[in-house]
Amino acid sequence: MNVSCFARTACFDALVRVVLGGLTAVALTLVIAFTAVGLASQVGEIRGGGQGAVPASNDDLAELAARLISPPYPMPDGSTQTATLHPGALPPNAGFDLPIPPGAHLVGSVLRQRTNANPSFDTVLDVPGSADDVTSFYERELGKKGLTTPPVTQQMQPGGFQPVGPTKGSMFCKGDGLPYVSLSVFSRPNAANDVRVHFEPAQTTAQQIGSPCSQRGGPQPGMPTQRLPALHAPDGVLLQSSGSSIGGPRQQSDAVATTPQTAAQLESFFAQELVAAGWTRVAGGANAPLAFSTWKVPGDGDWQGVLIVIEMPTKDRRSLMLRAESPTGQGF
Repeated sequence: MNVSCFARTACFDALVRVVLGGLTAVALTLVIAFTAVGLASQVGEIRGGGQGAVPASNDDLAELAARLISPPYPMPDGSTQTATLHPGALPPNAGFDLPIPPGAHLVGSVLRQRTNANPSFDTVLDVPGSADDVTSFYERELGKKGLTTPPVTQQMQPGGFQPVGPTKGSMFCKGDGLPYVSLSVFSRPNAANDVRVHFEPAQTTAQQIGSPCSQRGGPQPGMPTQRLPALHAPDGVLLQSSGSSIGGPRQQSDAVATTPQTAAQLESFFAQELVAAGWTRVAGGANAPLAFSTWKVPGDGDWQGVLIVIEMPTKDRRSLMLRAESPTGQGF
């Protein structure tokens, strides 16, 4: 199958992957940092250098962890950044009182201080309940502080099957600039949600940085309308994207799911999300190993959709495809 793709879309997808990759690296480093601090009580088992070296002290471990999560180079404006870990606590005097959900366990936080700038911080929490519960809590509590979810521009709406990553990712803004709060909720099987919160404060003009809340510019000229809604897998189902395309009168998303659920069960689950997105079911059926449904896609033009789930020969492996296309190219 020949697939065309708009250059702007490809560039944007690449940028998203870079940003998410950076966030993942930060998250992994934080885990290492907090683990190192927690192991300080077992300092007799932690040694630096070769055999016979003196066990690392609590301060040594804290310094190492802080250095690992601080950039060793100056910022573009020449300023430097230091990081201070606060296991089991929010950073003091950070300029923002972060709401904590009931029943949550505060793993800790890291305060990032730039030269002559207001500090930002990241917080790690274990929060019970569903990802929707966590998101709803912060929508409500941050709304009281004037921080709300901004409208999403067209080019910021990734459609189709959503790969492994935050089950829920939200941005809370106060206008086009700073401050803002970003929230990432990772669901974990048989465990509380791993929740990461980042606070970026307002700065003076001299220290101002870009904000993801900025809505200036709007959709780029020539960007096609996103026809595929974002589809998230059921809890406990590992979902990996295996490709996507957008170009001409066709848009498609492919993925692989790892789950004992049948094709019919997965099709039924994703069908509910399509209905919630305004799609209208036309027909469908299920007969193992296949389940499918056809749809009328909302919006202008004569766009049609199809959802297909196939049980592959490999145990618990399911192939997924969501496609929207216009037979006449209308509404493109």
